[in-house]
Amino acid sequence: MRTSEQALSVIEDIKKAFNDTTVEAIVSAAAEIATNKRLLFEQLDLLISKISPLECDSQQWRNFRIARINLGKLLMPEAIPC
Repeated sequence: MRTSEQALSVIEDIKKAFNDTTVEAIVSAAAEIATNKRLLFEQLDLLISKISPLECDSQQWRNFRIARINLGKLLMPEAIPC
């Protein structure tokens, strides 16, 4: 599956999620199967940023916010202990 197709599939899964834990699981699962995690996450972030709150209900909007937070956490390099 191409990265763009995978990103659209993940967006649809996020829309259907019913809580934060499910959203986190969807994002983590996408990271595990992605051939290029950074590219997938950048595409997901771009797609989510283009979604208007008027296009979805409050749960979907929350799901997208939680997904973006988790994308950032997964892309952030691990802190190096001093």
